[in-house]
This record gives sequence, C-alpha cells and structure tokens, in this order.
Amino acid sequence: MLPTQGGMIVQMQRAAFVFVLLTALASAACGRQVTPNPPGLGPGGAPPGYTAFFFDVSAPFSFSSYQYMFVLNTSGSRITPSTDTLQTNWAGYSFALIARGNGATSFAQFVQFVPPKSGKGPPGWLPLGSAPQLFSYNLNSNGSGTEFSLLVKRTVFNGIASPSPSPSTSPTPTPSSQWTFNAFTTQPGGSQGNWYFVDSMGAGGPVDPQYVSPTLCMSEPFDQTFYGAGPTLADPSAQIVSVEIANNPVVPKPCP
Repeated sequence: MLPTQGGMIVQMQRAAFVFVLLTALASAACGRQVTPNPPGLGPGGAPPGYTAFFFDVSAPFSFSSYQYMFVLNTSGSRITPSTDTLQTNWAGYSFALIARGNGATSFAQFVQFVPPKSGKGPPGWLPLGSAPQLFSYNLNSNGSGTEFSLLVKRTVFNGIASPSPSPSTSPTPTPSSQWTFNAFTTQPGGSQGNWYFVDSMGAGGPVDPQYVSPTLCMSEPFDQTFYGAGPTLADPSAQIVSVEIANNPVVPKPCP
C-alpha cells in the first residue's frame, strides 16, 4: 500500500506514531514515572495486543464533505457489513472506526452498534470513549494527506453487553476470532447511522454489487492490504483506494 517514493519517510512517520503510543502506555502505568521497555513491534507496526488500521483515498481527505470509516463484524457470523442496511437490517454491524471533522480539524470516533431490544430497526449508536493508549488516531500517516491510521487495543472491541444504548453491568461478551469488515465513505453528520453512502470496498461503490469480505483470523498475526473495487468517482477525496489491517495478538493461536 505504501508508495515507493518517500517510502522511508512514511515508515518513519508510522514508527513515530507507534512510539508516541508506547510512551503514553508507559507514562500511564499506575500514575508512576516508569522506564519504557517496549516489546518488539509486529505486523504494521502494531504492538502485541493491538490492531492497526490504515485507510487510503485518491486525494487528500475532505472532512467538510465526507466521513470515512471501517465497519467490523466481530460476531463470527462472517456476514459482510453492506450499504444495504435497510434490506439486511444492519447485519454484520458490530463496531465502527470513524474519521470525521469539520474541514479544519478531524478526530476519530469508536462506536459500538447495539441491536434494538426487539424487532427490526437501526441499531443503537454507542460511542465508546477510549484513552489514547487504547485508541489512537493519526490523520496523516503517509505524509500526503491521503491516509489516516488507527491503532486500537484489542480489548476495546469487547464493548458492552447491553441490549440498549445504555451501558450494562452484565458480563462483557468475548468477540469471535473470525471477523469480517467493510470500509465506507459517507456524507458527514450521520451520527445515528443515518448515512448517505458515497463509496465502499465493493464493485458497486455505494450500491450493489456489494463487497464480500475475507475472513480475518484475529488470533493470528497478519498484515494485509485490500483494494477498493468501486467505480471512479467524480471527487477523488471520496474514492477508497485501499485499506490495510495489521494484527498482532499477544499470544498467537490458529483459528478454530
């Protein structure tokens, strides 16, 4: 996914991003000043227990016009999240990693989709606040303004067990080790999942034919790049070129 020209600069920027995260991890330990002793980095520069996500578009991001997101299905059903949300009743929507802003600034948001208590309908939208050492965002990870990256601790994907958008005290479910995903460009402002899709990983872009995700084995280390197959859009800032997902489990295990 990385361009050949300037590749060394990009790698240095990614390494700096991970270094900042590891420094935050060290300084946050029990509120004490500690000497960092970072473990060996894994695929995509992800420390053990983390997953790195990279999102690339054809031209610099336009946060005044769009928001950009990964949507993950961590349930093990292997259903790919699609743009046909009404027809599929939001099947495969477990979590979203969203980069959004107002044109001048941007930020990342981590959201859990909570199914309705009964019947069909859009899921509840539950923003999960995370400390920087758990969920970190780099707006410009390739130096060209066309790639953002997120470094997420896997435990964050435990989410909550509540059947409603309010947190629950019931035990937290353990995500499956087999995930699927999609990536979307949407119009901004759709906070409760009321999005207008502009692009996706699928050949139809915002419409059919839909993307069929490979199954990601999250108990194994990997670093994979997936390329968008949608039609050429009028605005290259909305065009998904590729996404990269790099996983580094603490204790690697083969998928069941």
